[in-house]
Amino acid sequence: MKSELIALLNYWEKEKGIDRSFLISALENGLLTVYRKKAGLDNAVSIKIDPESGDMLFLNEAGEQIPPPIFQWQRIAAQTARQVIIQKLREAEKNTIYHEFKQEEGTIISGKVERFEDNNIVISLNKTEALLPQHHRLFNDHFKRGDHLKAYLLEVRKPNKGYYQLIVSRTHPEFVRKLIELEIPEIQEGIITVKEVARFPGDLTKIAVHSSEKNIDPVGTCIGDKAIRIKNITRELNGEKIEIILWSEKTEKFIVNSLSPAVCKKVILNEARKIASVIVEDAQIFLAIGKKGQNVRLASKLTGWDIRAFRESEYNSDRRPATMAVDGIDEKTATELAKYGFSSILSIAEADIESLKKVSGIDDEKAMELIDKAKKHMAKQDKGENESIPDSKKV
Repeated sequence: MKSELIALLNYWEKEKGIDRSFLISALENGLLTVYRKKAGLDNAVSIKIDPESGDMLFLNEAGEQIPPPIFQWQRIAAQTARQVIIQKLREAEKNTIYHEFKQEEGTIISGKVERFEDNNIVISLNKTEALLPQHHRLFNDHFKRGDHLKAYLLEVRKPNKGYYQLIVSRTHPEFVRKLIELEIPEIQEGIITVKEVARFPGDLTKIAVHSSEKNIDPVGTCIGDKAIRIKNITRELNGEKIEIILWSEKTEKFIVNSLSPAVCKKVILNEARKIASVIVEDAQIFLAIGKKGQNVRLASKLTGWDIRAFRESEYNSDRRPATMAVDGIDEKTATELAKYGFSSILSIAEADIESLKKVSGIDDEKAMELIDKAKKHMAKQDKGENESIPDSKKV
């Protein structure tokens, strides 16, 4: 009993990092309960276990050692010790894991594929296990037992909150941020800062970077010679495309950069609604929008603006005289509308009745008619655009 107890305590202290005093205290309390219940031990008597030898001592209220009660203690004590230690070890191990890994939350961890459970992957991390849920796996992740992998430590759960305490992810945007921070020394040194990350896991990630040092090219530095730095990250992500974007404190410039590789001709900002209308050459519209609208949607995520891409010809057509939206309005009325800033179909669609009534010859009824027909025109144009180009205008 003594040798087995000491060996068990040594093992859990060394391999699991659980404090010996915690285990001994739990064992003493467990044995005390058994002796009081089975042997009628006085409440004033306590049990102490020597942490080095494993000897069990019975002490009276004065702290003096007394003879143990007549009781088949070895068999009962052994059973109790086993049950108490197993229970307390589980509790202590979970607490140890929580406190050890909680400070690692939000970092990248490396492990080995241990097994598969309902399309989820259980990863071995030496002292414990982590769970990579199916929805946190890349669609082209293909692992087999024994493979090594990296993942983002998304959540460290408190004990008794789920079977697995460590939840990891390979789809989270921060996974790419941490990968690039590990790959590029200049980021670790603070020379370059990762400002924003937007991601469609497995397909495309845009990363906005900035450097306070004028002689440093943050984009070129992150890409590396022959794109070697980016290739290392892409390899870890199974071919996911990584685009490095130059961050700018000027909103228009940042939006233009975010739509790379498309070339933008003009950016119109609606500060109140945080909408950015971006004008590109007709030949650039598909590049600006991207496959399945990914480019413009990621640019919106990256900048925090609702970016809407327009062909240059489309934009110019929307700036035609407002009379083109409504039949029967003569040139004189169109000229008056333009004087009040209503020179495009879009401006009338977004106007209010009181503003239009300021124009000579327009009353309540006419103003409502103008707004209604302008809105219908814009809706029809949006519908036609979306049918030919998914998500081309609004994301």
